[in-house]
Amino acid sequence: MKQGLNMKRAILWWTQLSPTFLQTLGIIFLAGYAWPIINPNLSPAIHSFCNWTLFIIWFFFALDYIARLSIAEDKRIFIRKNLLDLAAVALPFLPLLRAIRALAAVTVLSRRNRGTRSQQVTTSVVTLAFATWFVAGLAVTEAERHVDGSNIQGVGDGWWWAITTMATVGYGDTYPVSTQGRIVGTALMIMGVALLGTITASIASNFNMTNSEDSATGASSTSDLDALKKRIEKLEAELEK
Repeated sequence: MKQGLNMKRAILWWTQLSPTFLQTLGIIFLAGYAWPIINPNLSPAIHSFCNWTLFIIWFFFALDYIARLSIAEDKRIFIRKNLLDLAAVALPFLPLLRAIRALAAVTVLSRRNRGTRSQQVTTSVVTLAFATWFVAGLAVTEAERHVDGSNIQGVGDGWWWAITTMATVGYGDTYPVSTQGRIVGTALMIMGVALLGTITASIASNFNMTNSEDSATGASSTSDLDALKKRIEKLEAELEK
């Protein structure tokens, strides 16, 4: 009984401490994933260092997921709401699937948003949109760099392709030709449309909330002025007597 209570306290302590710690690890994970792709001429020792860094950080992500799952009241709902985290923990370290891990690593950066609910949603969506663009550009570059006939040979090409795809512009000057690159492209098209729609809705919601607050403030000011006017009229009437 006592051992179980101590375990629960340890898990609660971890869940309170973990957000800041995991945010730092998320940035390091993204750097470790991006560095070898941005600079493919790194030495084998640095490549190995980056891979080991990703593996160690994955261990902490897995620990955090298990801890949060263990204290969740409804574990099915928790799993359904944290599918990206589950994918980051459960999927193997294949080149394409590392992109999903990197994307999941960035999502921890928005766990401690402050402000209204609408502002929190907007911040989370914008963070996820930036992360999706950044990671998709890296993933398609990794997939296309050594493919014959590919016109995506560097991260500049990859990020340009990612932003035009997310924005649904699609100039057609860069595009993936490999199977792995096309899988990245398909996922990015779906996520891009969803994210842009969500961002637009969040911005509109913030504007509506601001207008409502302004209207309420204006109505309150008008009411106060009317009350003050009545008091002045009452004082003038008493003075005339």
